[in-house]
Amino acid sequence: MSVEPGREESDRLKAAILEAALDPLVAIDERGRIVHFNRTAERVFGYAADEAMGAELVELIVPPAERARFSEELAARLDASSDVVPDRAIGLVAMRRDGTTFPMEIAIARVPDVEPAVFAGYIRDVTDRKRTEDRALKQSRAIADLAQARGELVSQLILAEERTRERIAQVLHDDALQRLLAAHQDLLEAQGPEGVERARKALEGTIEQIREAVAALHPVTHQQGDLETALGAVVRQHAARGGFRHTVRVESEASGLEDALVLSAVRELVANVANHAQASRCSVSVERREDRIWLEVADDGLGIPPGRQETALREGHIGLASTVQRMKAIGGDGEVSSTVGKGTVVRASIPIGYQAGGAQSA
Repeated sequence: MSVEPGREESDRLKAAILEAALDPLVAIDERGRIVHFNRTAERVFGYAADEAMGAELVELIVPPAERARFSEELAARLDASSDVVPDRAIGLVAMRRDGTTFPMEIAIARVPDVEPAVFAGYIRDVTDRKRTEDRALKQSRAIADLAQARGELVSQLILAEERTRERIAQVLHDDALQRLLAAHQDLLEAQGPEGVERARKALEGTIEQIREAVAALHPVTHQQGDLETALGAVVRQHAARGGFRHTVRVESEASGLEDALVLSAVRELVANVANHAQASRCSVSVERREDRIWLEVADDGLGIPPGRQETALREGHIGLASTVQRMKAIGGDGEVSSTVGKGTVVRASIPIGYQAGGAQSA
């Protein structure tokens, strides 16, 4: 036979349950003044229960900057005429006695059958959840950034392939094909030794021109340690097209380490000079400084108007800005200095052994 507990015993049981709660629990009247402050609330906020009793909840545990917003939301909960339990907690920053803060949520509900009205506030420290949410947000942003970077790289690769095809077509059509056609015509019209000699010279010139084009377009065929020769072939091809004088200087200590990437970067930068700079001079230098290869391409051309690099990169064009980005992506560095009417200087560095995770090449 069960015995219903008396009112006094029931109140003691409820009080014990409230005191044993693992989360802070407060009770406030309809004016927002604290009428109960459990032990967990004492521990979390640093106030003894007798200190908290009678204080306004907003003034006690809410930072000044948050009080106006919290007071407005709290007023909507302290409507004694309503029996509706709010379907969401109030999220805000809470303040401890020592002034430190933490993110919390407080769910407020009216205690039934109590007059005058009393409202229970169930408080939860959501620091761990916020930290997890922030970490997830950062990860999602990082994934989005990687996806965007991947898209940009794919676009750049497609454009690079297209430009390579254009260069091959330009080299073969503008000079080599014309020479071959001239040699063919000379052979058809050959009249004695002079006609044959003209055809022979035309063919030899075409062969040499195609060799240089192959070396410039596919310089990985150069011998190990012969970076200066390979760069010379690249620069000569573009200098002939752009009509500028050129110099190439490669320190012996810089050759044979990261040649493929140096050649790729210089090819792109010098092509940009030929296409856009209208320069009379262009210089290329490569040197080693400790664990990096440094390259510099300078011209005395038109220069770059402010903002043009950023606009070109957003539009998907590859060139100066993308070359600098590629250097930074592998742990190197790069910068573009330009003055309108005076020319442009591009400096970039490549970590030695970056493909092996940063270990230096022997």
